[in-house]
Amino acid sequence: APDQTRATRDRPAAGARMTAPMQARVRRAEPGEAAAVAALAARTFPLACPPTLPREHVAAFVATQLSEAEFDRHLADPAHRVLVVDGPGGPVGYALVLHGAHDEGPEALRGAPSADLSKLYVDPDHHGGGVARALLDAVRADAAGLPVWLGVNADNARAKRFYAKSGFVTAGVREFTVGGTTFVDDVLVLDDAVGA
Repeated sequence: APDQTRATRDRPAAGARMTAPMQARVRRAEPGEAAAVAALAARTFPLACPPTLPREHVAAFVATQLSEAEFDRHLADPAHRVLVVDGPGGPVGYALVLHGAHDEGPEALRGAPSADLSKLYVDPDHHGGGVARALLDAVRADAAGLPVWLGVNADNARAKRFYAKSGFVTAGVREFTVGGTTFVDDVLVLDDAVGA
């Protein structure tokens, strides 16, 4: 008789999403791909927002900060990196990294060259498939020794766990405004970036 236990164990739970495993290959987005990255950003940014945030504030942020025009600007700036992982229908994950001296971020790094990991988002159908890890590894490699830091909503436990597993430590806080609502972000830095 067939092993019924194994068949049941290997079957996904009712309602669970199944995605085929994919090899997450990261590449730098090219001019002309701003619309595809902006569409992914519009799908993924709301998922990281606190549920209490009014949807109109989220929509306004997406329209002004994650628009095709904004990604065109990032793609044209040699100090900015838009890294993507492609799926069958376009990008399924992206990272936006701003290289340079920044007025915000970890106090020890302000005014010095660093890599601000401004955005790292993955389509929910590809969560757990290695896309975020591949993007973060590419960000580290691209930083070429520059300190890497980011801001994450203080209440985003899932993202904070991922970054902690990846070697980030808390280095302060900052305010982050979406629409008319201001939140507290934890500022995280790769622990070797500030000598922790």
